[in-house]
Amino acid sequence: MKKIIKNNRGFTLIELMLVITILGVTISLAAPPMSDFLKRYQAEAQRQKLFDLIALSRSKAYGHGQIYTLCGSADRQTCSGTWADGALFFADTDGNGSRTSDEEIERVMEPLPDGASLTWSSFGNKPYLQFRPNGLTPNQSGNFSYCPPDGNEQYGWIIVLNAMGRPYYGRDNDGDGRAENGSGENLNCPTTV
Repeated sequence: MKKIIKNNRGFTLIELMLVITILGVTISLAAPPMSDFLKRYQAEAQRQKLFDLIALSRSKAYGHGQIYTLCGSADRQTCSGTWADGALFFADTDGNGSRTSDEEIERVMEPLPDGASLTWSSFGNKPYLQFRPNGLTPNQSGNFSYCPPDGNEQYGWIIVLNAMGRPYYGRDNDGDGRAENGSGENLNCPTTV
């Protein structure tokens, strides 16, 4: 009679510990790049939302032959608060840059993450952005500057509006990792402590 020896196919405790160690090291090396990816993705998502809102405001003004205003809004009803609190755009029937109850809100933008900042600076120095019925701005060329909650300018961005009202993304033309406005000035975020 023959003896049959069965070989158990499995892992020894040492092999299992080795696999867990290698897996742990691999995950710890991948975590920082994943964190950077998430920060960049969140910043770019915010940039795209605002860019789309600007483009839609301009398109509506031209398409409807009416003044449209885009402004920062904390309450999603009036032009109040900062741009980081949120924004809204509306058909500005009286053209005064301030929403009244009879002016219909077209769209709102939700607030930015806590600690993030968004500022609008323009040639006309108005707290709002306005598009005329021809799709142009009333001498309001300027830029929106976004700084993330941690103040890291690498994840910040700029949207520039030229005098014709056309928005475009600020680029990093000098290779220092920071977006630049239409005048070539770098994004400057306050550092957090």
